[in-house]
Amino acid sequence: MNKTIKARVFQSGNSQAIRLPKAFRFKSDVVTLEKTPQGLLVLEDGENARRARAFAKLAGSCPDFPVIAANSADNLKRNWE
Repeated sequence: MNKTIKARVFQSGNSQAIRLPKAFRFKSDVVTLEKTPQGLLVLEDGENARRARAFAKLAGSCPDFPVIAANSADNLKRNWE
């Protein structure tokens, strides 16, 4: 979808809001905002964000699972280095 549509900006309490036309509605409740030289980029949080939240909820759910230290391997010199 490569559309350009103007949208109204308004105050909502102490925040600014944009009234999005129906064609631009989001499926999720959370979006990521990024400032760019051209303006503002709005990215909808997709399936990866939902999976990450679900995975984070699993933390500590299996107390018998062995703890593995991060980066426990020695730094080895590789042939391609």
